[in-house]
Amino acid sequence: MTTFLEALGSKLAERWLTLLLGPSVLLLSVAAAGVTLGHRHWHDTGLLLIRLNHLSAQPAMRSTGTLVLLLVGVLAASAGLGLAVTALGGAVERLWLASAPRRLTARRRRRWDAARERFDQALLEAARAEGTPEAPAAAARAREFNARRNRIGMAPPAHPFWLGDRIASVDTRVWESYRLDLTSAWPRLWLSLPEDVRAEIGAARGRLAAATRLVAWALAYLAVGAVWWPSAVVGVVTSVTAWWRARAAGVAFAELAESAVDLHGRGLAESLGIQCAGTFTEDVGAQITTLLRKRT
Repeated sequence: MTTFLEALGSKLAERWLTLLLGPSVLLLSVAAAGVTLGHRHWHDTGLLLIRLNHLSAQPAMRSTGTLVLLLVGVLAASAGLGLAVTALGGAVERLWLASAPRRLTARRRRRWDAARERFDQALLEAARAEGTPEAPAAAARAREFNARRNRIGMAPPAHPFWLGDRIASVDTRVWESYRLDLTSAWPRLWLSLPEDVRAEIGAARGRLAAATRLVAWALAYLAVGAVWWPSAVVGVVTSVTAWWRARAAGVAFAELAESAVDLHGRGLAESLGIQCAGTFTEDVGAQITTLLRKRT
């Protein structure tokens, strides 16, 4: 047990140093430089060196006790800042996955409905043109309109933000394909998945959480930009990077979760004692849903 606790402590310390302490110290350094230089002398490294030399020349800074207290203070401030940023990242994630405000959801739904109508019309035209010289062009238009609709959402939008809809679309698509209530089935499916599959899904989920934390760091740099504008530039670049990473991680997580149902839904049915001789069908999914909901 002692060996296990020591190993666990070392891993937690390493993770804390990687995720919290390093970025926190960097942000504190940028904030200190920004307060020292300000907007007017934003690029004056000479002034920064003068201030540092003046600070180090103070008699109090030559005391070992003072240096230790300063180091402890920096570490404590870095830890607190890292925890605050982590909490803010969680809030950003909840905002992206939230189902409100409905007004934004209605706007995205109107766009999706319009794109679906254009796709349905193009699909009808492609069917009418089948066997004619215009058939390839009509089929290409249908594919293009289908791609435009899917870029808005893989299912009818129910969230104000794209990321929330992309992840929630897994539930909708699984229900429409298999009549399986994924909310009820996911914990059981997760327990039956192979370890490598769970690791892959967990890694995608971790990348999504990391992207939301990056948004929080970007907001912190934007706040420092109020006193030193180069920090605001860093914040803008970081926020754009975080947005792209979050989209990529959300797509990967959603596709892996849906693939887990496609590939291991039959195994879930067999684990629950439901016969599934061939492919995973709506009838099997409905039986699983009925069993797992337990009359609720």
